[in-house]
Amino acid sequence: MGRDFTLQSRSEHILASIIDGTEYNAAKEGQPLSRIELLLLELKNIISGNPNATFRGKDLTDTFTVEQMYEKIHSGKFEGLCVGDHFVVSITTDLYSHFIGETFAAGITYYEMGGTVTDRTWTETEDATPQSGKVYATKQVVTEDVDLMFAGFDYYYNMGDTPLTTHHAVLIPRCSGLTTMDKMNAANATDGGYYESDMHNIVLPCYAKSFKEALGGHVLAHRTYLSSAMNATAASRAGGGIKGSASASTWTTTELQLMSEQQVYGTEVLTTAPYDIGIDYKKLPVFDVINPVQYCNGDFWLRTIGSSRWFAACFATGFAGGKDAYGANYVRPMILFG
Repeated sequence: MGRDFTLQSRSEHILASIIDGTEYNAAKEGQPLSRIELLLLELKNIISGNPNATFRGKDLTDTFTVEQMYEKIHSGKFEGLCVGDHFVVSITTDLYSHFIGETFAAGITYYEMGGTVTDRTWTETEDATPQSGKVYATKQVVTEDVDLMFAGFDYYYNMGDTPLTTHHAVLIPRCSGLTTMDKMNAANATDGGYYESDMHNIVLPCYAKSFKEALGGHVLAHRTYLSSAMNATAASRAGGGIKGSASASTWTTTELQLMSEQQVYGTEVLTTAPYDIGIDYKKLPVFDVINPVQYCNGDFWLRTIGSSRWFAACFATGFAGGKDAYGANYVRPMILFG
């Protein structure tokens, strides 16, 4: 890639290769390297060996194609990629919203849920009225451009009850999230934990299909540990006599998931049980440099149970708190690209 200034020295050549993530061949220079140049090369080797160590924040939309970035990630070398770098993709999503009611409204098409979280299906219902044991939803089609940011590399490598051994990058929307605000649950409750939530079972599988198309099919399914029950009488970390805490969890396979409090803040705020943390206990590298709302203009959901009615949320003001499960927040999922 061409640069917009003239390089005057070998030091500048080395610095340019660090910034652009390109190769630098010292042997071609034909002269011994100075101490400064040797230190710069050592820095370049450190950075290239640990892409999580460097924040850059460069827009790569016109620099690499999705397939080129995939090759850099899949190889485990991550050349030319740094934490904070970002790129724009366009997605079109069939977005389903959980319907709860005793009758169907005239003139509205309703769909029945089928399949699994990683292979969700929806079919137009033939039922005249809602039937017990079935999940129904309405649909809207949403087209948007999403600015995806590299939040870390190989974050989940060798983790899980079935270890993930594919090199990957964790992507998150750079801003507050996707354009459509959504609920964690249709009802104002956290029963069943995050594992049983509408967010996990309905909303995120819709976006998983869209991002798989936009990212050339390179979205990894992986094993993770999610809260699956809530004790409504246990004390919440929110204090003030508020009740409700995660009380069980389960291993499951997922493609997209919300971030935990620990991944965003590096500590627990409302988390009161290890069931809420699972393997998502380490702060994402990007948030070692920027704060979680650096580029945000709205509140976004986290997957932590805050009480019998709340899930955790990161507010646009930077406040770490919680919101009623049936309230609307931005959706800012993690995507494993690799």
